[in-house]
Amino acid sequence: MSTQNKTGVELELKKINSNLNTLNKIMSNFLVIATTESTFKKLTNNEIKKIVPTVSETIKSINESIYS
Repeated sequence: MSTQNKTGVELELKKINSNLNTLNKIMSNFLVIATTESTFKKLTNNEIKKIVPTVSETIKSINESIYS
């Protein structure tokens, strides 16, 4: 394999890796949202407003753990 082809393959692998990292982040956030959705259905708007900061912090923590 020539150096030029090897470099091209390495670039494509880096793109794939980046895309998979993005997908992982999206799916992690989706998991939190999906698991809290059933909880939200039982709550009033005021109750939801109270727990949203906690959910946001959980999502932030997940994102930080993925990329740290």
